[in-house]
Amino acid sequence: MIIPYCDNNYFLLFPRIPAFNEKPPTVYSILESIVNFGKDEKTKIKDLASIGRTTIFDFDYPLTEKVGKEQFETMILNHFLMRRIGFDTVTAFKIQLNVKLNEIMPLYNKMFNAMDNWDIFNDGEKTIRNGTDNRTTDTTNVSNNTNTLENTSETTSEETSDRRNSELPQSEIDNVKDGSYLTDYNYDTKNANSNDKSTSNGTSKSDATTNTKDDNIYNETIIKTPADKIAIYKEFQENLKTIYGMIFKDLDCLFYQLV
Repeated sequence: MIIPYCDNNYFLLFPRIPAFNEKPPTVYSILESIVNFGKDEKTKIKDLASIGRTTIFDFDYPLTEKVGKEQFETMILNHFLMRRIGFDTVTAFKIQLNVKLNEIMPLYNKMFNAMDNWDIFNDGEKTIRNGTDNRTTDTTNVSNNTNTLENTSETTSEETSDRRNSELPQSEIDNVKDGSYLTDYNYDTKNANSNDKSTSNGTSKSDATTNTKDDNIYNETIIKTPADKIAIYKEFQENLKTIYGMIFKDLDCLFYQLV
């Protein structure tokens, strides 16, 4: 007996097929008709999914670049290879497969992407960081200068004027000089003193602030090498199987259910 199947988002009523009717075909039968129909030399079972997948998955759905499309579709077909589709026709099955993959893959793509950057047997986890560090530096220069200049000068001068005159022609010049025969006599003395003093004081102050902006572009690569690579690789594989297991579980509603 065929029973309805329900999940959180869809309610799918699988076709009720009378006992005298044939049951829906298996994925294997569908691939055999796609790949080996009319051929004398048959393709081996192990290669049916990889060759016939393009006919089943002839629609677009989101898939991360971290997972190969051929590998992903082949794994799905091989996992359900002996299961019967839950619809009367292959076309109806492909329509619902398209709908389901577009519904669930955005979430699982994030899980696949979270496992990126691990190369267990080489470098381990690699993280690359690129950025710009904008820094501004303030530089202040302060200069205080005080100058004092003082000049002092003193000048003393003395002038003497000695004027003598004799009206007596018989007098000799020596008698005039020694004052024996003088008619007029003037003797003047002049003293002059001069003082000059000057003082100059000067103060200068200068403040200067300079702003310097440095666009520091950095590239950083961090590599973490695990100590126990085998244990981490096992954990990596288990996580990968878990993701595929959840995908298979979500796709199970597309196939024939038996009680």
